[in-house]
Amino acid sequence: MEKPGMGRGHRSHGPRLLILLPLIFLLGQSGEVPGGESTVLVESSPARPVLDGAWRISIQVDHPVPEEVTVIPPELPPSLTFAQSRKEKRGGRWTLAEFLYVPHRTGEVTLGSFEVLTPVFSIRTEELRAYVTTAGGAPEYHPRLVWEALPAALSIGETAELSLRIRDGEPGRSLRPGPFHATAPAEAILEELPLTDSDLDQGRVLRIRLTPLSGTLVTLGPFTLRFDTLRLESPAVSIRLRPPVSGNPAPANAAPISTVPEVSSPLIWAPPPFPENADEPFPLFRKAYEETLDRARELWSRACYAEALAELRRGERDLLSGPKLAIPRRAAEEALGLTQKAGTADEKWRPRNFFSALIVLSFCSLFLILRLSLGGRRRGSAVKKGGISLCILLLVTGILGLEKTAPETGYLRESAAVLRAGPGETLLPVAAYRVPDTQGAISARWMEGQPVRIRAAAGVWAYAESPDGEAGWVPQDNLVFY
Repeated sequence: MEKPGMGRGHRSHGPRLLILLPLIFLLGQSGEVPGGESTVLVESSPARPVLDGAWRISIQVDHPVPEEVTVIPPELPPSLTFAQSRKEKRGGRWTLAEFLYVPHRTGEVTLGSFEVLTPVFSIRTEELRAYVTTAGGAPEYHPRLVWEALPAALSIGETAELSLRIRDGEPGRSLRPGPFHATAPAEAILEELPLTDSDLDQGRVLRIRLTPLSGTLVTLGPFTLRFDTLRLESPAVSIRLRPPVSGNPAPANAAPISTVPEVSSPLIWAPPPFPENADEPFPLFRKAYEETLDRARELWSRACYAEALAELRRGERDLLSGPKLAIPRRAAEEALGLTQKAGTADEKWRPRNFFSALIVLSFCSLFLILRLSLGGRRRGSAVKKGGISLCILLLVTGILGLEKTAPETGYLRESAAVLRAGPGETLLPVAAYRVPDTQGAISARWMEGQPVRIRAAAGVWAYAESPDGEAGWVPQDNLVFY
Protein backbone atom coordinates (compact mmCIF):
# COMPACT_ATOMS: atom_id res chain seq x y z
CA MET A 1 0.00 0.00 0.00
CA GLU A 2 1.37 3.36 -1.00
CA LYS A 3 1.49 6.25 1.39
CA PRO A 4 0.01 9.61 0.38
CA GLY A 5 2.33 11.60 -1.82
CA MET A 6 4.25 8.61 -3.06
CA GLY A 7 3.94 7.86 -6.76
CA ARG A 8 5.13 5.04 -8.88
CA GLY A 9 8.45 6.75 -9.64
CA HIS A 10 9.36 7.42 -6.02
CA ARG A 11 12.49 5.73 -4.74
CA SER A 12 14.17 5.76 -1.37
CA HIS A 13 17.17 8.19 -1.13
CA GLY A 14 18.63 6.75 2.06
CA PRO A 15 21.47 4.75 0.46
CA ARG A 16 22.37 7.67 -1.79
CA LEU A 17 22.56 10.02 1.18
CA LEU A 18 24.90 7.62 2.96
CA ILE A 19 27.20 7.66 -0.05
CA LEU A 20 27.15 11.46 -0.37
CA LEU A 21 27.73 12.22 3.31
CA PRO A 22 31.58 11.73 3.18
CA LEU A 23 31.76 13.92 0.09
CA ILE A 24 29.68 16.63 1.77
CA PHE A 25 31.96 16.42 4.83
CA LEU A 26 35.11 16.87 2.70
CA LEU A 27 33.58 19.80 0.84
CA GLY A 28 32.66 21.40 4.14
CA GLN A 29 36.26 21.03 5.37
CA SER A 30 37.86 22.45 2.23
CA GLY A 31 37.71 26.01 3.59
CA GLU A 32 39.83 24.99 6.61
CA VAL A 33 42.68 23.33 4.77
CA PRO A 34 45.97 24.89 5.98
CA GLY A 35 46.99 27.68 3.66
CA GLY A 36 43.47 28.15 2.26
CA GLU A 37 42.73 31.78 1.35
CA SER A 38 39.35 31.77 3.14
CA THR A 39 40.86 30.67 6.47
CA VAL A 40 43.83 32.98 7.19
CA LEU A 41 44.70 36.25 5.46
CA VAL A 42 48.11 37.89 6.03
CA GLU A 43 48.88 41.51 5.19
CA SER A 44 52.17 43.42 5.55
CA SER A 45 52.08 47.20 5.85
CA PRO A 46 53.84 49.16 4.55
CA ALA A 47 55.14 47.16 1.60
CA ARG A 48 58.59 48.78 2.05
CA PRO A 49 59.19 49.41 5.78
CA VAL A 50 61.21 52.46 6.84
CA LEU A 51 64.29 52.30 9.05
CA ASP A 52 63.30 52.76 12.74
CA GLY A 53 59.66 53.02 11.66
CA ALA A 54 56.69 50.71 12.17
CA TRP A 55 56.18 47.46 10.24
CA ARG A 56 52.70 46.06 10.87
CA ILE A 57 51.77 42.42 10.25
CA SER A 58 47.99 41.83 10.21
CA ILE A 59 46.62 38.27 10.37
CA GLN A 60 42.88 37.72 9.89
CA VAL A 61 41.67 34.32 11.11
CA ASP A 62 38.37 32.78 10.04
CA HIS A 63 37.18 32.15 13.60
CA PRO A 64 34.66 34.38 15.40
CA VAL A 65 35.93 33.92 19.00
CA PRO A 66 39.23 35.81 19.67
CA GLU A 67 39.74 33.99 22.99
CA GLU A 68 40.00 30.69 21.07
CA VAL A 69 42.56 31.99 18.57
CA THR A 70 46.28 31.72 19.37
CA VAL A 71 48.90 33.22 17.04
CA ILE A 72 52.50 32.24 17.80
CA PRO A 73 55.03 34.65 16.22
CA PRO A 74 58.37 33.44 14.82
CA GLU A 75 61.79 34.10 16.28
CA LEU A 76 63.01 37.60 15.51
CA PRO A 77 66.05 38.27 13.33
CA PRO A 78 68.66 40.61 14.87
CA SER A 79 67.53 43.51 12.66
CA LEU A 80 63.97 43.60 14.11
CA THR A 81 62.57 44.60 17.50
CA PHE A 82 59.10 43.60 18.71
CA ALA A 83 56.97 46.65 19.69
CA GLN A 84 53.42 45.49 20.49
CA SER A 85 50.57 43.13 19.56
CA ARG A 86 46.77 43.12 19.83
CA LYS A 87 43.83 40.83 19.03
CA GLU A 88 40.17 41.74 18.42
CA LYS A 89 37.00 40.54 16.70
CA ARG A 90 36.53 41.88 13.19
CA GLY A 91 33.13 41.54 11.47
CA GLY A 92 30.92 38.55 12.19
CA ARG A 93 33.34 35.69 11.48
CA TRP A 94 36.91 37.03 11.64
CA THR A 95 39.47 37.53 14.39
CA LEU A 96 42.22 40.10 13.72
CA ALA A 97 45.71 39.66 15.26
CA GLU A 98 48.24 42.45 14.66
CA PHE A 99 51.96 42.52 15.42
CA LEU A 100 54.10 45.66 15.29
CA TYR A 101 57.87 45.48 14.63
CA VAL A 102 60.60 48.13 14.31
CA PRO A 103 63.44 47.48 11.78
CA HIS A 104 66.91 48.71 12.76
CA ARG A 105 68.88 47.87 9.61
CA THR A 106 68.26 48.65 5.96
CA GLY A 107 68.18 45.98 3.32
CA GLU A 108 66.21 42.78 2.94
CA VAL A 109 64.62 41.35 6.09
CA THR A 110 62.95 37.94 6.43
CA LEU A 111 60.37 37.10 9.09
CA GLY A 112 59.53 33.44 9.64
CA SER A 113 56.08 31.88 9.53
CA PHE A 114 53.37 32.56 12.13
CA GLU A 115 51.54 29.59 13.65
CA VAL A 116 47.76 30.02 13.97
CA LEU A 117 45.91 27.68 16.36
CA THR A 118 42.13 27.36 16.81
CA PRO A 119 39.90 24.53 18.12
CA VAL A 120 39.05 23.69 14.48
CA PHE A 121 42.32 24.01 12.57
CA SER A 122 46.02 24.93 12.80
CA ILE A 123 47.90 26.73 10.05
CA ARG A 124 51.42 28.01 9.41
CA THR A 125 51.70 31.11 7.26
CA GLU A 126 54.39 31.64 4.67
CA GLU A 127 57.59 33.56 5.40
CA LEU A 128 57.41 37.32 5.00
CA ARG A 129 60.10 39.23 3.12
CA ALA A 130 60.42 42.98 2.87
CA TYR A 131 63.04 45.55 1.97
CA VAL A 132 63.80 48.20 4.59
CA THR A 133 64.64 51.66 3.28
CA THR A 134 65.60 54.98 4.82
CA ALA A 135 63.11 57.76 5.54
CA GLY A 136 63.75 59.23 2.08
CA GLY A 137 62.79 55.96 0.44
CA ALA A 138 66.25 55.19 -0.97
CA PRO A 139 67.82 51.90 0.19
CA GLU A 140 70.93 52.12 2.35
CA TYR A 141 73.84 49.71 1.95
CA HIS A 142 76.76 48.91 4.23
CA PRO A 143 79.40 47.11 2.16
CA ARG A 144 82.27 45.36 3.88
CA LEU A 145 85.30 43.28 2.87
CA VAL A 146 85.68 39.61 3.79
CA TRP A 147 88.38 37.06 3.03
CA GLU A 148 87.49 33.86 1.22
CA ALA A 149 89.35 30.58 0.68
CA LEU A 150 91.74 31.06 3.60
CA PRO A 151 93.98 28.00 4.17
CA ALA A 152 94.20 26.48 7.64
CA ALA A 153 98.01 26.42 7.46
CA LEU A 154 100.81 26.81 4.93
CA SER A 155 104.23 25.28 4.52
CA ILE A 156 107.21 27.53 4.03
CA GLY A 157 107.67 28.01 0.29
CA GLU A 158 104.10 26.92 -0.48
CA THR A 159 102.08 29.33 -2.63
CA ALA A 160 98.44 30.21 -1.89
CA GLU A 161 95.97 32.44 -3.73
CA LEU A 162 93.70 34.55 -1.54
CA SER A 163 90.91 36.94 -2.44
CA LEU A 164 88.82 39.70 -0.90
CA ARG A 165 85.09 39.93 -1.63
CA ILE A 166 82.52 42.66 -0.96
CA ARG A 167 79.53 41.68 1.17
CA ASP A 168 76.28 43.60 1.80
CA GLY A 169 76.87 45.86 -1.18
CA GLU A 170 74.34 47.28 -3.61
CA PRO A 171 72.83 44.46 -5.73
CA GLY A 172 73.80 44.51 -9.38
CA ARG A 173 76.64 46.98 -8.89
CA SER A 174 80.24 45.88 -9.39
CA LEU A 175 82.99 47.99 -7.83
CA ARG A 176 86.41 48.21 -9.44
CA PRO A 177 89.11 49.16 -6.90
CA GLY A 178 91.91 51.58 -7.55
CA PRO A 179 95.62 50.68 -7.44
CA PHE A 180 96.50 48.34 -4.59
CA HIS A 181 99.24 49.64 -2.30
CA ALA A 182 100.20 47.54 0.73
CA THR A 183 103.28 46.51 2.66
CA ALA A 184 104.10 42.82 2.37
CA PRO A 185 104.41 40.91 5.66
CA ALA A 186 107.90 40.27 6.96
CA GLU A 187 109.63 37.22 5.45
CA ALA A 188 106.93 36.67 2.80
CA ILE A 189 106.24 37.55 -0.83
CA LEU A 190 102.94 39.24 -1.72
CA GLU A 191 101.91 39.54 -5.38
CA GLU A 192 98.70 41.10 -6.79
CA LEU A 193 96.86 39.09 -9.45
CA PRO A 194 94.70 40.67 -12.17
CA LEU A 195 90.93 40.62 -11.74
CA THR A 196 88.70 39.12 -14.43
CA ASP A 197 85.17 40.20 -15.36
CA SER A 198 83.92 37.06 -13.63
CA ASP A 199 85.71 38.09 -10.42
CA LEU A 200 84.06 41.53 -10.49
CA ASP A 201 80.62 40.05 -11.16
CA GLN A 202 81.04 37.79 -8.11
CA GLY A 203 82.06 40.72 -5.89
CA ARG A 204 85.80 40.03 -5.75
CA VAL A 205 87.88 43.20 -5.52
CA LEU A 206 91.36 41.80 -4.82
CA ARG A 207 93.29 38.63 -5.63
CA ILE A 208 96.78 38.10 -4.22
CA ARG A 209 99.39 35.34 -4.22
CA LEU A 210 101.13 34.72 -0.89
CA THR A 211 104.43 32.85 -0.52
CA PRO A 212 105.86 32.61 3.04
CA LEU A 213 109.62 32.27 3.34
CA SER A 214 110.21 31.75 7.09
CA GLY A 215 108.70 32.16 10.53
CA THR A 216 105.79 30.49 12.32
CA LEU A 217 102.92 32.91 11.57
CA VAL A 218 102.13 35.28 8.73
CA THR A 219 99.66 38.15 9.23
CA LEU A 220 97.82 39.87 6.40
CA GLY A 221 96.16 43.24 6.63
CA PRO A 222 94.35 45.26 7.42
CA PHE A 223 94.38 46.44 3.78
CA THR A 224 92.62 49.62 2.62
CA LEU A 225 90.95 49.53 -0.80
CA ARG A 226 89.78 52.73 -2.47
CA PHE A 227 86.95 52.93 -4.99
CA ASP A 228 85.43 55.93 -6.76
CA THR A 229 83.47 57.26 -3.77
CA LEU A 230 84.14 54.53 -1.24
CA ARG A 231 86.95 53.41 1.04
CA LEU A 232 86.87 49.99 2.72
CA GLU A 233 89.25 48.27 5.12
CA SER A 234 89.74 44.50 5.23
CA PRO A 235 90.02 42.57 8.51
CA ALA A 236 93.44 41.31 9.57
CA VAL A 237 93.97 37.54 9.40
CA SER A 238 96.79 35.25 10.54
CA ILE A 239 97.86 31.99 8.91
CA ARG A 240 100.00 29.44 10.74
CA LEU A 241 103.17 28.22 9.05
CA ARG A 242 104.45 24.67 9.38
CA PRO A 243 108.14 25.02 10.29
CA PRO A 244 110.64 22.40 9.10
CA VAL A 245 112.24 20.13 11.69
CA SER A 246 115.49 20.02 9.73
CA GLY A 247 116.92 21.53 6.59
CA ASN A 248 116.66 25.01 5.13
CA PRO A 249 113.47 26.81 4.02
CA ALA A 250 112.44 26.09 0.47
CA PRO A 251 113.06 28.85 -2.12
CA ALA A 252 110.28 31.22 -3.04
CA ASN A 253 109.70 29.70 -6.48
CA ALA A 254 109.60 26.12 -5.24
CA ALA A 255 106.63 23.94 -6.07
CA PRO A 256 104.04 23.39 -3.34
CA ILE A 257 105.17 20.76 -0.89
CA SER A 258 102.82 17.85 -0.28
CA THR A 259 101.33 17.62 3.20
CA VAL A 260 102.41 13.94 3.26
CA PRO A 261 106.07 14.00 2.18
CA GLU A 262 107.80 11.06 0.62
CA VAL A 263 110.36 9.07 2.57
CA SER A 264 113.17 10.47 0.46
CA SER A 265 112.09 14.08 1.02
CA PRO A 266 114.82 16.08 2.81
CA LEU A 267 112.20 18.13 4.70
CA ILE A 268 109.74 16.75 7.25
CA TRP A 269 106.99 19.16 8.28
CA ALA A 270 105.66 18.97 11.81
CA PRO A 271 103.60 21.05 14.24
CA PRO A 272 105.36 23.38 16.69
CA PRO A 273 107.29 21.31 19.24
CA PHE A 274 105.84 21.06 22.72
CA PRO A 275 107.75 23.36 25.10
CA GLU A 276 109.53 21.57 27.91
CA ASN A 277 110.43 22.89 31.35
CA ALA A 278 113.70 21.77 32.90
CA ASP A 279 112.83 23.28 36.29
CA GLU A 280 111.48 20.45 38.47
CA PRO A 281 108.99 21.11 41.27
CA PHE A 282 109.25 19.93 44.87
CA PRO A 283 109.52 16.09 44.97
CA LEU A 284 106.20 15.68 46.81
CA PHE A 285 104.39 17.54 44.01
CA ARG A 286 106.32 16.02 41.10
CA LYS A 287 103.92 13.16 40.28
CA ALA A 288 100.85 15.33 39.61
CA TYR A 289 103.07 17.81 37.77
CA GLU A 290 104.44 15.16 35.38
CA GLU A 291 100.99 13.64 34.78
CA THR A 292 99.65 17.03 33.74
CA LEU A 293 102.59 17.59 31.40
CA ASP A 294 102.13 14.13 29.84
CA ARG A 295 98.45 14.76 29.13
CA ALA A 296 99.18 18.18 27.64
CA ARG A 297 102.05 16.76 25.55
CA GLU A 298 99.81 14.02 24.13
CA LEU A 299 97.09 16.54 23.20
CA TRP A 300 99.65 18.82 21.60
CA SER A 301 100.98 15.96 19.44
CA ARG A 302 97.44 15.46 18.06
CA ALA A 303 97.21 19.18 17.12
CA CYS A 304 94.67 19.76 19.94
CA TYR A 305 96.42 22.95 20.98
CA ALA A 306 93.50 24.54 22.83
CA GLU A 307 92.88 21.35 24.82
CA ALA A 308 96.59 21.16 25.72
CA LEU A 309 96.60 24.76 26.95
CA ALA A 310 93.44 24.11 28.96
CA GLU A 311 95.14 21.12 30.62
CA LEU A 312 98.16 23.25 31.54
CA ARG A 313 95.96 26.04 32.91
CA ARG A 314 93.90 23.57 34.93
CA GLY A 315 97.06 22.23 36.57
CA GLU A 316 98.41 25.75 37.04
CA ARG A 317 95.28 26.62 39.01
CA ASP A 318 94.61 23.41 40.95
CA LEU A 319 98.06 21.94 41.74
CA LEU A 320 100.58 23.03 44.33
CA SER A 321 103.16 22.91 41.53
CA GLY A 322 101.08 25.33 39.45
CA PRO A 323 103.74 28.09 39.21
CA LYS A 324 106.07 25.60 37.50
CA LEU A 325 103.39 24.80 34.88
CA ALA A 326 103.04 28.47 34.03
CA ILE A 327 106.46 28.37 32.33
CA PRO A 328 105.61 25.77 29.61
CA ARG A 329 102.12 27.26 29.28
CA ARG A 330 103.52 30.68 28.38
CA ALA A 331 105.98 29.10 25.94
CA ALA A 332 103.15 27.12 24.30
CA GLU A 333 101.05 30.27 23.86
CA GLU A 334 104.03 32.06 22.34
CA ALA A 335 104.52 29.17 19.88
CA LEU A 336 100.91 29.63 18.71
CA GLY A 337 101.36 33.37 18.23
CA LEU A 338 99.57 34.47 21.40
CA THR A 339 101.03 37.48 23.16
CA GLN A 340 99.78 38.27 26.66
CA LYS A 341 100.71 41.14 28.93
CA ALA A 342 102.88 40.06 31.82
CA GLY A 343 100.80 38.68 34.67
CA THR A 344 97.37 39.36 33.11
CA ALA A 345 96.57 35.77 32.14
CA ASP A 346 98.21 33.80 34.98
CA GLU A 347 96.02 31.42 36.93
CA LYS A 348 95.72 31.85 40.69
CA TRP A 349 96.07 28.77 42.91
CA ARG A 350 92.55 27.80 43.90
CA PRO A 351 92.23 24.04 44.54
CA ARG A 352 88.66 22.81 44.69
CA ASN A 353 89.24 20.19 47.41
CA PHE A 354 91.17 22.40 49.82
CA PHE A 355 88.16 24.06 51.43
CA SER A 356 86.30 20.73 51.64
CA ALA A 357 89.19 19.32 53.67
CA LEU A 358 89.20 22.49 55.79
CA ILE A 359 85.51 21.96 56.67
CA VAL A 360 86.10 18.32 57.65
CA LEU A 361 89.14 19.28 59.75
CA SER A 362 87.16 22.02 61.52
CA PHE A 363 84.36 19.60 62.43
CA CYS A 364 86.84 17.05 63.82
CA SER A 365 88.72 19.68 65.85
CA LEU A 366 85.47 21.13 67.21
CA PHE A 367 84.29 17.68 68.24
CA LEU A 368 87.56 16.90 70.09
CA ILE A 369 87.56 20.24 71.89
CA LEU A 370 83.96 19.76 73.03
CA ARG A 371 84.78 16.25 74.29
CA LEU A 372 87.74 17.57 76.25
CA SER A 373 85.78 20.49 77.66
CA LEU A 374 83.19 18.16 79.24
CA GLY A 375 85.78 16.64 81.55
CA GLY A 376 88.25 19.51 81.69
CA ARG A 377 88.99 21.90 84.53
CA ARG A 378 87.86 25.52 84.87
CA ARG A 379 91.34 26.96 84.46
CA GLY A 380 91.52 25.72 80.84
CA SER A 381 88.17 27.16 79.87
CA ALA A 382 89.68 30.24 78.21
CA VAL A 383 91.96 28.11 76.04
CA LYS A 384 89.09 25.85 75.10
CA LYS A 385 86.88 28.81 74.23
CA GLY A 386 89.66 30.15 71.99
CA GLY A 387 89.98 26.76 70.27
CA ILE A 388 86.24 26.59 69.67
CA SER A 389 86.26 30.10 68.21
CA LEU A 390 89.15 29.17 65.93
CA CYS A 391 87.30 26.04 64.71
CA ILE A 392 84.17 28.07 63.98
CA LEU A 393 86.26 30.63 62.06
CA LEU A 394 87.91 27.89 59.98
CA LEU A 395 84.51 26.30 59.35
CA VAL A 396 83.02 29.56 58.07
CA THR A 397 86.10 30.20 55.92
CA GLY A 398 85.84 26.73 54.39
CA ILE A 399 82.14 27.15 53.60
CA LEU A 400 82.66 30.54 51.98
CA GLY A 401 85.67 29.29 50.05
CA LEU A 402 83.78 26.20 48.89
CA GLU A 403 80.98 28.42 47.60
CA LYS A 404 83.46 30.65 45.81
CA THR A 405 85.30 27.78 44.14
CA ALA A 406 82.31 25.86 42.80
CA PRO A 407 83.21 23.58 39.87
CA GLU A 408 83.63 25.62 36.71
CA THR A 409 82.55 22.92 34.29
CA GLY A 410 79.88 23.30 31.68
CA TYR A 411 78.55 26.50 30.21
CA LEU A 412 78.28 28.40 33.49
CA ARG A 413 78.66 32.06 34.21
CA GLU A 414 82.18 33.10 35.23
CA SER A 415 83.67 29.86 33.88
CA ALA A 416 87.23 29.85 32.58
CA ALA A 417 87.81 28.57 29.05
CA VAL A 418 90.28 28.45 26.18
CA LEU A 419 89.20 29.20 22.62
CA ARG A 420 89.66 26.68 19.84
CA ALA A 421 89.01 26.93 16.11
CA GLY A 422 86.14 25.08 14.48
CA PRO A 423 86.39 21.60 12.90
CA GLY A 424 88.97 21.56 10.14
CA GLU A 425 90.10 25.10 10.98
CA THR A 426 93.14 24.53 13.14
CA LEU A 427 94.69 27.80 14.36
CA LEU A 428 92.32 30.00 12.34
CA PRO A 429 91.11 33.12 14.18
CA VAL A 430 87.86 32.72 16.13
CA ALA A 431 85.38 35.52 15.48
CA ALA A 432 83.46 37.08 18.38
CA TYR A 433 80.20 38.83 17.49
CA ARG A 434 78.44 41.78 19.10
CA VAL A 435 75.17 39.81 19.08
CA PRO A 436 74.68 36.01 19.28
CA ASP A 437 74.28 35.66 15.52
CA THR A 438 76.80 35.02 12.73
CA GLN A 439 75.14 37.78 10.69
CA GLY A 440 76.03 40.37 13.33
CA ALA A 441 79.05 42.65 13.44
CA ILE A 442 82.37 41.14 14.56
CA SER A 443 83.70 42.74 17.75
CA ALA A 444 86.96 40.78 18.11
CA ARG A 445 89.08 38.07 16.50
CA TRP A 446 90.99 35.71 18.79
CA MET A 447 93.67 33.18 17.99
CA GLU A 448 93.29 29.55 19.04
CA GLY A 449 94.40 29.10 22.65
CA GLN A 450 93.18 32.53 23.79
CA PRO A 451 92.05 32.35 27.47
CA VAL A 452 88.66 33.92 28.17
CA ARG A 453 86.16 34.26 30.99
CA ILE A 454 82.48 33.46 30.31
CA ARG A 455 80.18 36.27 31.44
CA ALA A 456 76.83 35.01 30.09
CA ALA A 457 75.24 32.24 28.02
CA ALA A 458 72.31 32.22 25.58
CA GLY A 459 71.39 28.98 23.85
CA VAL A 460 74.41 27.68 21.93
CA TRP A 461 76.27 30.98 22.39
CA ALA A 462 78.47 32.28 25.21
CA TYR A 463 79.62 35.83 25.93
CA ALA A 464 83.39 35.66 26.39
CA GLU A 465 85.84 38.30 27.62
CA SER A 466 89.62 38.18 27.20
CA PRO A 467 92.09 39.49 29.83
CA ASP A 468 92.80 42.61 27.74
CA GLY A 469 89.11 43.65 27.78
CA GLU A 470 87.92 42.48 24.35
CA ALA A 471 84.56 40.68 24.44
CA GLY A 472 81.92 39.16 22.19
CA TRP A 473 79.57 36.22 21.58
CA VAL A 474 81.18 32.97 20.40
CA PRO A 475 79.64 29.52 19.74
CA GLN A 476 80.04 27.20 22.70
CA ASP A 477 81.63 24.61 20.39
CA ASN A 478 84.66 26.92 20.22
CA LEU A 479 85.23 26.75 24.00
CA VAL A 480 87.33 24.30 26.02
CA PHE A 481 86.51 24.68 29.73
CA TYR A 482 89.07 23.90 32.40
